Amino acid sequence: MAAEDAGSPGLREQIAQNQQTIDRLNRDLAKKSDQVRIIQQISSEITSTLDLDRVLEIVLRATERVLGFQHSMILLEDLAENTLRLFASRGYDPSGVGAEVAFGEGVIGVVAERKRMMRVGNVGASIAYLTSIRARLEASGEMAPGPPAAKLPGLPNVQSQLALPLLVKDRLVGVLAVESPKPNAFDELDEILLGIVGNQAATAIDNARTYQLVEKLSRLKRFFSPQLAELIVTGGADDPLKTHRREVTVVFLDLRGFTAFAETSEPEEVMGVLREYHAEMGTLILEHEGTLERFTGDGMMVFFNDPVPLPNPAERAVRMAVVMRDRVTALIRRWRKRGYELDLGVGVAQGYATIGAIGFEGRWDYGAIGTVTNLAARLCGEAKPGQILISLRVAGEVEDLIEAEEVGPLTLKGLAKPVPAFHVVRLKGPE
Repeated sequence: MAAEDAGSPGLREQIAQNQQTIDRLNRDLAKKSDQVRIIQQISSEITSTLDLDRVLEIVLRATERVLGFQHSMILLEDLAENTLRLFASRGYDPSGVGAEVAFGEGVIGVVAERKRMMRVGNVGASIAYLTSIRARLEASGEMAPGPPAAKLPGLPNVQSQLALPLLVKDRLVGVLAVESPKPNAFDELDEILLGIVGNQAATAIDNARTYQLVEKLSRLKRFFSPQLAELIVTGGADDPLKTHRREVTVVFLDLRGFTAFAETSEPEEVMGVLREYHAEMGTLILEHEGTLERFTGDGMMVFFNDPVPLPNPAERAVRMAVVMRDRVTALIRRWRKRGYELDLGVGVAQGYATIGAIGFEGRWDYGAIGTVTNLAARLCGEAKPGQILISLRVAGEVEDLIEAEEVGPLTLKGLAKPVPAFHVVRLKGPE
């Protein structure tokens, strides 16, 4: 009887089903083992670089390798605005990079606002329903027309979406989202695995962005005051390295007699004088919120009103020039005791210039190009020891501030007509 039961069709079917279950569990276990191994590998890769683009590429590749989905995107919080910006995507047209999503807008915006994962299994039906309702309300006047939808890349036949907030100690870094054309394509296991990848991604992205900001800040501090550099990095000012045009006041200064001094002195003496000179002048540039465009030995070019507009840039420039002259006068007394015959000449002009990054990858400078820079340089070249020569336009801007002497029209190299110029004798009243 027992032998008959063991060989009965019902028992054989049950045994086959059990075997199928065991095989499926073994496959699932093997799949989980592969996923764990891949996640460990991802963790190693993602912490090996501080290049933001590389980090994003590793994360998006991981969503395909771990979850098996080919369409994913990463949006990062815009540091200057309360929005998300698409930084990288996989499986979509790359032209969508740069698109913005407001907090609370769509699935991704809601995830960012609430800082909670969201899984949607039938996006197509939901979008169609909501679009229909909104259209009726707008047509009846019960709802004002909304802003145009964000131009994010996406599947035209999307059905499922899973979006995860990227958090570092409850601070939002961005959102990682994946899509599928299949309804209910994601489950709890996908959430768990995406959460593991997302946790690693959030920290790596945050570290990479921090490193990027530090690098940018260090670069900007070469040209601007630390306060202004930090303002630019945090989004409080436009990126000055983009080419733009603006009216500026330009100051050129250099040491008279420096070439002869350098030719007859030891290198250590020359470097000692330059260190003293640069330290004093650099402090005054920062105090007056000027932008150091360049310094070449004893020569410096500083301008005002860029990258952030300043009130009274001509006044700031002239005040700085006068204080510089006084400070160099004190240095001259020390230098003459060592036998160095040096003095200061300054030229100041105002006008429009094209400004931005100049150079090549690995060696960028911040430069201003235009007639105004040439005029300031030529005035500086004409200035006698202790003179501050200013253009007619600058003189008009600061006439209530200074006592000046007209030095007559000057014929300057590179300029077609003689140029009226004035020497700043002193500031009127208390400085």
